[in-house]
Amino acid sequence: MLWGLVAVGLTGILLGLRFRAPALLAATGFVVAACLVLGWGFFWTTLVLVLALQCAYLVGLCLALVWRRLV
Repeated sequence: MLWGLVAVGLTGILLGLRFRAPALLAATGFVVAACLVLGWGFFWTTLVLVLALQCAYLVGLCLALVWRRLV
């Protein structure tokens, strides 16, 4: 579970730096499908991973904004 959070967090930051909302929707669908396939439980684990992905995406968006203002 911890490595899942790390992987989802890094993915979210990278998506926020480079891509926009459609990529986030696809990544959210992938996380939900992966939780179902791996059998990690559906509700709480999926909720935590999706929440981590979307928070990391917002962090990536903020970093991209700061980067564009500096350049």
